Amino acid sequence: MAPKKKSLGPDFEIDEANDLCRCKICFAVDPCDAPWMKRKSAKDHLDTAKHKQNLAQKNESHRLERLERERYERTWIGQIPLTEPNQVQLEPPMQPRNMFIADRLLQSQEPETHAEVVPSDLLLYPEESLHESDIDSTLREQFEALLAQAVHIDEFGQDEDEPEDLLAEDDDLECDIGSETLFNDEMYRPYPSKVTMLLDILDNLPRLRLSSLSLKLIIWMLKELRVSDVPSFTKFRQFQEELQNECGFKPKAHVSDFSNHYHSIPLRDSIAKDFANPQVAPHINLYPERTDGPRSEIWQFDRWTEFSPSQLTPMFSRGLKQFWIEEVAQLSNGVYVIPHNWIYELSSDCSLVNVTSDGWVITNEQHTFPSFMFIYNHEDVVAQIGDSVRWRSDSQYAPQMPNPLRELAGGEDLYVVMIPLWCDDVSGNKSKQYNKHINIYSLNGSLPGQMLQQEYFVNFVSTSPNATPLEQFQSIRDELKETEVNPMRCFNAATGQMCRTIFRVPILPADNPAQAEEASQMGGNSSHPCRKCKVGGHHSETETPDGYHCFFCDNKSLQRSAQEIKSELWNQMCAAMTGVEANVTKMQTQSGTKDKITQTWIEKLLSKSRAYKAEDKLSGEEITTRLNDWLESEPGEKMNPLLDITGLDPSQDTPVEILHTVLLGIVKYVWYMSHSVMPEKDLELLAIRLQSTDTDGLTVPAIQAAYMVQYRNNLIGKHFKTLMQILPFHVHNFAKLGPVHFRLIRSVGMLGPLLWTPEIKDLDQYLSDLDILVGNVLDAFGDVAPSKILDKIKIHLLVHLREDIRRFGPPIRYSTEVFEAYNAVFRLCSIFSNHQAPSRDIALKFASMGRLKHILSGGFWEHKTAKGSEWVQASQAVTDMLKNVPVIQRHLGWVPKSQFQSGQITYKSHAHTARVPWEETKASTTGISMPPVGILWQKGNLPKVMGQTGDCCKLGSWVFAKTEDNKQVIGRIVEILLRENSRVAHGVVTLEQFQLGAHLHEDFHCPILRRQMPQTHITVRSDAIQFRFSAQHDCRLAKCQPTRRVDQIQERQITERTRILLNHADDDNFVINMYGLHNALILREALPRSLSKPIPLYENRRGRHDEIARVLTVKQAEKRALTQEKTRITKARNRAANNEGTAESSASGGKQAAKRRKGTGQNNEEEMQGREKRNKPS
Repeated sequence: MAPKKKSLGPDFEIDEANDLCRCKICFAVDPCDAPWMKRKSAKDHLDTAKHKQNLAQKNESHRLERLERERYERTWIGQIPLTEPNQVQLEPPMQPRNMFIADRLLQSQEPETHAEVVPSDLLLYPEESLHESDIDSTLREQFEALLAQAVHIDEFGQDEDEPEDLLAEDDDLECDIGSETLFNDEMYRPYPSKVTMLLDILDNLPRLRLSSLSLKLIIWMLKELRVSDVPSFTKFRQFQEELQNECGFKPKAHVSDFSNHYHSIPLRDSIAKDFANPQVAPHINLYPERTDGPRSEIWQFDRWTEFSPSQLTPMFSRGLKQFWIEEVAQLSNGVYVIPHNWIYELSSDCSLVNVTSDGWVITNEQHTFPSFMFIYNHEDVVAQIGDSVRWRSDSQYAPQMPNPLRELAGGEDLYVVMIPLWCDDVSGNKSKQYNKHINIYSLNGSLPGQMLQQEYFVNFVSTSPNATPLEQFQSIRDELKETEVNPMRCFNAATGQMCRTIFRVPILPADNPAQAEEASQMGGNSSHPCRKCKVGGHHSETETPDGYHCFFCDNKSLQRSAQEIKSELWNQMCAAMTGVEANVTKMQTQSGTKDKITQTWIEKLLSKSRAYKAEDKLSGEEITTRLNDWLESEPGEKMNPLLDITGLDPSQDTPVEILHTVLLGIVKYVWYMSHSVMPEKDLELLAIRLQSTDTDGLTVPAIQAAYMVQYRNNLIGKHFKTLMQILPFHVHNFAKLGPVHFRLIRSVGMLGPLLWTPEIKDLDQYLSDLDILVGNVLDAFGDVAPSKILDKIKIHLLVHLREDIRRFGPPIRYSTEVFEAYNAVFRLCSIFSNHQAPSRDIALKFASMGRLKHILSGGFWEHKTAKGSEWVQASQAVTDMLKNVPVIQRHLGWVPKSQFQSGQITYKSHAHTARVPWEETKASTTGISMPPVGILWQKGNLPKVMGQTGDCCKLGSWVFAKTEDNKQVIGRIVEILLRENSRVAHGVVTLEQFQLGAHLHEDFHCPILRRQMPQTHITVRSDAIQFRFSAQHDCRLAKCQPTRRVDQIQERQITERTRILLNHADDDNFVINMYGLHNALILREALPRSLSKPIPLYENRRGRHDEIARVLTVKQAEKRALTQEKTRITKARNRAANNEGTAESSASGGKQAAKRRKGTGQNNEEEMQGREKRNKPS
């Protein structure tokens, strides 16, 4: 019997067949450097330096894991109570709308959830574990599979125009086969028949444009089907033109000062259409509002109050009485007052008026009185006293009465409407070939922000491939000025009376280059790159501690203003009169102010000044006098027309726009700084992590992670919006991404929800949190790339967010996403133009589409008859098309008010609904009262329950809910039950309850959730579900690996192909996603303040900035010296190459000359020989 071999212990792996062993410790550290050895060598191996080093590394890894676990456990010391339910204000979410530049109509795709850990009976695919050693070898394969799937889903979209031969308007294809007479059916007034109405709708759908050839084909088809009342194509076009003259409007032709021709739709027509629309007019707000509660609209913030009271709506009407500001009125208590303004809810700040025997006197007392107390207006007071009001001589203030604005009103109501103007360059092609047009759109800024996010309310103003933005703004400025002396007269559908309207422009939303041009600023690459302030200068100034710190703060003393801009532009023209261009260039560089219109005049002045100096020999003073007289005598604009609009300051009224500044700026920088340092292997792992994201509770499109990683330098807004909400959870344990990179990613993620919230509950607290979060982003950029804030103006612009929000409200209210989406409508109008008169053709089509929207929504128009005129609207059958046909609503961009029932339970398919007794449900184990015996419960296919905010919550959704004793709980839905044959679609929902940690996660700075031990379920009524939120598994703590295989689905079929996703190591630890945008405001209110209050990155920010500036100064000096040295070497190399080329050219030239001389001699000799032969006698 062979002796028993001595055991080597648990650290060795034994090969009994070959009598070999292998060290498990060394193999775990480096599998390639841990070979098999003889058993007798095991003892000697333990004493080797390599083994001791690997053992120390293993012990250190275990120590770090233990510390990480202890640190995590410390956050669970104690349990924190939730906010009481009655303190959480639940409101329905905003309606869905187009958020990113998209040329496709009605993109609707249910987000796919991959990394969700749910009970085994809820898993969609069977799970198969992978050995850890196989992970690295399969990463690339899985990444390629994900990429193929992303391309299969057509991520690139359809972007080609239709073939030209199908779009051509060929007379040979004319096919007027319809009726030449139009029937007159009053049921479809103003249309002669239903067929004509439907054809007009098809011809004017914004996102489904038809060519004339397509329309002819439809008419032919209707005639072939023997449909009655089908008009011919020519007759139909004639009817459309008549209808446009009757109830529509026509574009207006313009010629700019630079002789560029373009067409526009006047603002008067667009605003008049809104007032005459009964669906819109009641929502028009005409007065600023004071409130201490939640704020969401621009009139609830400071911008409107920056206009003087006479520049706002100066009166209000009650019946036939009008109460004007600065006119004596009498209250219901008999007191005489002079109202100075009108504030919503209608009230006025008034001065008290005393009546004495010596006359009337205005006191210094001011009070606010509600509008219902105003009984008698100025006309009534004059009628009472029988004479005009006589003011006492010592009266401090005696306004002119009646108010001079009454003359503008002509006895009708006078309103002031705010009109934001958007301008940008847009391609007129759907293909990648760029066809530049300058477009201007407008909105009725007196409507609620939720309505303005719908394409229905975007108004086309003008477009031109030739005229610049400032040229087109000139005609708009003239129209705005005209309303101040001749207000627009229109019909008010809300009152049924005529009214007059004055226009104001409170805000200019656009991307940063367009806003810089509107503010007469040189742009982000100038030495003074900011349009809103004077920050910047030479690098000797910006790299000092004081200069560097200025980029991190909003210094009121450095603000630009319209008055300063006009003064600077005039000084530049005066400097141009001297004929020295360098002086003008220096002024522009030092101030950052440069205007395209002014620059044209500067070039003319420089040319004339030089001509005067050369020809007339005039003195400098005489030249300046002549040029000044010439400039004043020349017609046309001399500078930016936006500087001449009443109440508008383009430098301050161009707010920071979150689409281009945050998504396409800040998040894009962070994404590039992250992926550019990562090796290919890490990028493949990142793609799998992103694909494994639980998207439930996030309003993001389906994540195509492989596409985002493969085409990482070509992403668009929707990708960056998704990354902002999920990236912090997936960048751990990457060697190239250190703590400073993670802090930057986390800081940007924390800032996003504050900017995308549509409502602000507490403005002071909101602005305080915003200061911290913006400071964290800027300081994190300073840690990663100190010079970035000097080079990228979008980073500095974040400091101006606070002032913009204080003046204009939530940034999402003036985001340009709705305008960018509306560009798709413009392109469809452009591609059907013959491009001979593109501005006119496009304006005509937008006018036609506006006319259709006005008719279908029940808008009024003036119908003239022999007896006079009356205001009429379309028949009920016509207006019902918009009210009752969802497909028409979607095509016109109209989003009706949402109707949902809280607690309603629905199933995807009732055919596969299981019916189970109460005893077999999970709800029966939660201890709630037993329902009657024998009742079955429906456990349907993919059930959903409607939350109090309108969220559709499904199995696996994380929700806040209210128990029967009015306590809030957090849980994950595991069961949704509906009582069989119930008359109402309400039932019960079973939640897997989780505990809320007392402290924030030390890495993510988000609240943490942990499963209760023992596991606890709780059942609540379905209408007790409050709202849904996003929670992500704590993969950083659990060290989750991509070892889970799931089946791939292609063509709606489960295939034999599989893909790898993250396999969560536990189902106990989760993190509330505070980076998510959906329900962000409600979530923060539901959590204790200690778990939602932001944490500053540095307490002493100025000290940190000074420290960075000192290091930056040295690095930038070294970088410039290196650049100069490289430039010197390159120039020397080029000079040497040029000298060699010259020498070779000279030598080559000499050789060529010698050859030419030799050749000439040979030719002469041959010619002489030939002549001699010819002269020789035969």
